[in-house]
Amino acid sequence: MFHLSQMDQIFLKSLADVVRTSRTTSQYDKLTFTTQTIADIKNEISSRQESVRYQALLKLFFLAMEGNNIRWAEFQIINLMGSADFQLKLGAQLAAHLVIDNQSQGLIMVTNVFQKEFKNGHIECSTTLSCLGTIANKDLSDSLLTHVLKLTTNTKPLIRKKAIAVLSKIFTINPLNIPGNLEMVIQQLQKETNISVLACGISLFCSVMKVAPKLYPLFLSIVYDQISKQKSNWLLIKLVRISNKLIALEPRFQGKLIEHYSRLLNQTNSKSLQYELIYSIMKYFKNHSQLYESAGDILKQFLNHQDPNLRCLGLECLTHISTSAGLMEFQEQILESFKKSDYFSKLQILQLFKDFTNQQNFQTVIEFFLKYSDLESNHKIIESLIHIITKDKFINVDDPEKLLLMYIPIIAQKIDTIDNAMRFKEMLFELLTRVPGLKVYSDQLCNQILQTYATQSDTLQGPTLNIVQRHTQLKYSLNHREIIFKSLIMIVGESVKLLKLEALINIIKFLEQLNILNCYESSLSDIDSLLFKIYIQIIKIDSQNEIIPQIEQLIKNIYNKLHNISIVKISFFYESLINNKQKDQLDQLFTLYEEDLPPINLEAQKLIKPPESLNITQSFQIDIEEIEKIKNSNNEQIEQKPIVQQIVQVEQNQNDQEDQNIQIQKQDENEEELKVLNNKVDSIPKKVFTINRDEELPPGVNQNDINQSKEDE
Repeated sequence: MFHLSQMDQIFLKSLADVVRTSRTTSQYDKLTFTTQTIADIKNEISSRQESVRYQALLKLFFLAMEGNNIRWAEFQIINLMGSADFQLKLGAQLAAHLVIDNQSQGLIMVTNVFQKEFKNGHIECSTTLSCLGTIANKDLSDSLLTHVLKLTTNTKPLIRKKAIAVLSKIFTINPLNIPGNLEMVIQQLQKETNISVLACGISLFCSVMKVAPKLYPLFLSIVYDQISKQKSNWLLIKLVRISNKLIALEPRFQGKLIEHYSRLLNQTNSKSLQYELIYSIMKYFKNHSQLYESAGDILKQFLNHQDPNLRCLGLECLTHISTSAGLMEFQEQILESFKKSDYFSKLQILQLFKDFTNQQNFQTVIEFFLKYSDLESNHKIIESLIHIITKDKFINVDDPEKLLLMYIPIIAQKIDTIDNAMRFKEMLFELLTRVPGLKVYSDQLCNQILQTYATQSDTLQGPTLNIVQRHTQLKYSLNHREIIFKSLIMIVGESVKLLKLEALINIIKFLEQLNILNCYESSLSDIDSLLFKIYIQIIKIDSQNEIIPQIEQLIKNIYNKLHNISIVKISFFYESLINNKQKDQLDQLFTLYEEDLPPINLEAQKLIKPPESLNITQSFQIDIEEIEKIKNSNNEQIEQKPIVQQIVQVEQNQNDQEDQNIQIQKQDENEEELKVLNNKVDSIPKKVFTINRDEELPPGVNQNDINQSKEDE
């Protein structure tokens, strides 16, 4: 370290002084401070005292860290790179990348400095190679390639290693330098015994294969030789990795490695090397049964290991098994590993089964994950189970009835997020659509799921989705349970015709038990529709049934809670029908109901904006007189409709006739304009040619001239 003289310590601002002043300077005085500091540095960096220049170099680093441009100091830094003092030289080499690039004017000076430094001791040579690896560009690479190649034969392993690392950068920048020079490097590496130098050589091969993959045959021999004789686990890992790339380019290389892979797999105790070997075998050696089985046995040990990192590595290897049958071989170990895995390992296992579950292991997988789901990973497990069930249109499901009545109710009870509730809803609708016969079990399905929702105070607890009705601005929360509840109510409503009288009565009794007016306020319109469908169906079957008054009372209670205007209109019709119970109305309704019209999408109706003139805040009252007026006006319009249609038809005919006349007139005008072109006069021979387009043209007349003349006209 430099020691400043007493006078220097008095007048020279050190790096600490500059940093301290910069932090205390206001934003408005920052420019003045920076300008003054740069002026001081320019004077100090030209000083003859090495301690002063070193302080100037440190302050340059600080200015660069503050975001200032220090390209003006390019020549000063290059000059310091050739300094006799090692500390100044090292500092300048570290700062070189801040001022030197492809557009630098001092590249020739840099080349000369590097050539001189390569001839110095191994410490200076080492730092110079590091600097070259940082600032190397096409010009520097071409100029210094020969000198770097000579350093690959240096007696110091550190120099040889850094020289090969710099060659990797040079070959990547300009691949034209590879031919001829790469062979020299390979010959030198074949004689090399130092592990670190060989590891750099493998990295060099990987870099060359990225820019020139067709040169891979040059690496086959040296890679094979090193795998057969190397004992360093660190180097063997790099050799296995580059072998994977070579196998992808040359499949025949695979057969050469079987013996050595088998030897390494059974002899090594290094878990990292075993992992690389298993990874390679699972991906590239699937056709070699003996080697594949040996790797599978070690992989099972990874999956059952106490170390979570090894279990994670084992799961990573399993991702390269391309068939469900191959994964089922490890299914027992995977499921056992799931019980003691952390959250991220569980996600890996779930992804494996999402990809490879089939009809053979479908039941085992579903039952296992439903049994061992926990609070942390429950939402991911449910998401994965829904994906497994719905995969490729339920291709894994061979017993839809069991799925509907056994597994789906359990899944519904474990759902705790809105996203999974929406996925569950889509799965349920798609399943009932693809297997129509399942609708007869809708009452049993709803009974199993909704029993857990009945009269529970926490029905609306948990994450919620806030909904605002556009007509009323009433806010209510829609959580995962309410989404499932609405879905089940809709399914039962669509299946009413298929249910027996006893099932319909049980549904009504069940709804009476639920605190539906308070707990499921956002589902009242769906419940209203369901009750009305059940009401009509029960009247058809048994008009004197004692459950009918209870249904009527439920419907009336719901009317008092509804606020949506469109729903109130429908509910008013329902209520008038219930109060009157006229036979002719019921007959008409039976006929309408038998047509099985699609239900009105109430959710879509909510998105329709009301007319601007409508005051939504006022209470809605039905004006019978106004309705009669609208009805009479509609009747008048219907009566006048044939007359209006006749008038419109007459006007249309007149317009068509006018258009036809205009078209004929335009054709006549065009024919008059074309008459001039039918008689073309040649001024030189003084002859007139009558052009007949059905015969060949006379000599001297070109069809292109005629076409051009038409375009000019």
